[in-house]
Amino acid sequence: MLACASVAAGLLLGPVPAAHAAVAPVLYGVGSGDHPGEGLVWVSASSDTALTSITAHLYAPGSAADAQEVTEVSDFTPDSSTGFANTWRTTAPLRLADLGTYRVKVDLTDADGDTTTAEGTYQYELEANLTDLQATPQNPDYEHQDVTVSGGFTVTDPRTGGTTPAAGTEVDLEIPNHDRTTTTGTDGRFTAVYTVDDPYSDTVNAWLRPAEPWYQSRANESVEVRAVQSQTRVTLDSTDVYVKAGQPAAVSGTAEVYVGGAWKPLAGAVVDEVWDDGDGGPGVAARPVTGADGRFTGSMTVPRTGRVDVQVRTGTYLKYSGYQTVNVYVANKTSLTSFTATLNKYSELTAKGLLITGRQLPSDAVNKVELQYSADGRTGWQTMKTVTPSGGETDTGMPFKGTFDAPYKGYYRAHFKGNSNFQESYSSVVHAQRTPTRIIDGNASPEPVRKGRTITYKGKLQHYTSGAWKAYGGQKVKILFRPKGSSSWYDMGNTYTHSDGTFSKGFTASKDGTWVAVLLYPAGTHLVSSGREDYVDVT
Repeated sequence: MLACASVAAGLLLGPVPAAHAAVAPVLYGVGSGDHPGEGLVWVSASSDTALTSITAHLYAPGSAADAQEVTEVSDFTPDSSTGFANTWRTTAPLRLADLGTYRVKVDLTDADGDTTTAEGTYQYELEANLTDLQATPQNPDYEHQDVTVSGGFTVTDPRTGGTTPAAGTEVDLEIPNHDRTTTTGTDGRFTAVYTVDDPYSDTVNAWLRPAEPWYQSRANESVEVRAVQSQTRVTLDSTDVYVKAGQPAAVSGTAEVYVGGAWKPLAGAVVDEVWDDGDGGPGVAARPVTGADGRFTGSMTVPRTGRVDVQVRTGTYLKYSGYQTVNVYVANKTSLTSFTATLNKYSELTAKGLLITGRQLPSDAVNKVELQYSADGRTGWQTMKTVTPSGGETDTGMPFKGTFDAPYKGYYRAHFKGNSNFQESYSSVVHAQRTPTRIIDGNASPEPVRKGRTITYKGKLQHYTSGAWKAYGGQKVKILFRPKGSSSWYDMGNTYTHSDGTFSKGFTASKDGTWVAVLLYPAGTHLVSSGREDYVDVT
């Protein structure tokens, strides 16, 4: 993004006032506002009484700390145009010689006579204005894919107050996947052409790039371009295919697109051929591309009997076609049996089972079992670990086992990919869960504490049950301490939670260090947890 930040530059507070009932004025910010081309100075400040005087002293960009001021302004009046309280703006525009970032000292005086001098910066820069940003057509279609982007820029110069066309100036066009630079003509206008290649809407923006310091207002924010998608359809050559184990299955047909009021051959389109065994089997098995006549043929090796769903893939100018189904019949099988998954208190899951491949042992590259996780047991399966079965017999089962970090609850299964000689297989889906715990409001107090006095660590233990965090009473919580400068934690003893989950334990303060409460020995259905680490100074 090439936009400059609006409103004021960074805030620098003045000196701390002497201790008395009155409060010295505070400067929040100083800058040029949303329209730097106006050459006005904007100030945000407050005090405990009304501000009676505001004077801004401006120093040239890059000038030394002891340089003479360029000018000063004091004609500040309250300004509500920003939507913020406590803002003032000058009434007469500055006509300075140079653009750039001016150093500013602001003198503030309130009705009590309290004063503050604070520093900030003032952006004296050109203001670029984008007008008439257009994209034609805004809705390109299959037969009209080129889009022309046009618009115009003017520039307001605070040195003169004049606004002129931005002639011969570079313009950066922000177009997803098509960013480019063009140049305005003598009238400040620009034109560029691109081809939409994204099925989602394009947000087209334009930014002027003058050589001097600049800020671009956004009266014309952007133009949305979205392609129109045409209907498609698939006609299959056959709805049943018979293959032997390891034999590729050929799925073929013709794809068409509806344009100009008629169905026509669809050339150069991707056709998804997805194998599905009815139990969440693997995804896309083949992606043939149609020829000039709309013809396609996809070749795939499927592990067992199932169906192949065929569909024209959506594109920038194409809708998905309706599904057409091919039944593929395959012999031979593998299987995954005796599958279990156990979650321990540290949220580590151990999964194990048996892989049966018949009379033949797979090669080392194929003899792999993926241990997979899904949040709902139906979708979003991801491989958490890959293990190699070993021992046992191929026809009665080769054991496999793996351990990995896992969520506190979820569904698990084993997956054997196979190849042309071994069919793909999945185990049954099993569920594993432990209840999460947490320690909140952990706090060691008082802070600081005198040596020899009592320091108390308090907190609250909760567990996540029935969809909410609830108090977890009657549990042993251990308090740990790490002295300042040490990397080791020391066991300071245990305490037990009350029915509302709260707990506390006192200790004699002896040295600086960090305190924390942990649940190390949860019930067999729960997970460990720890509270907030709290550092305490011992004086």
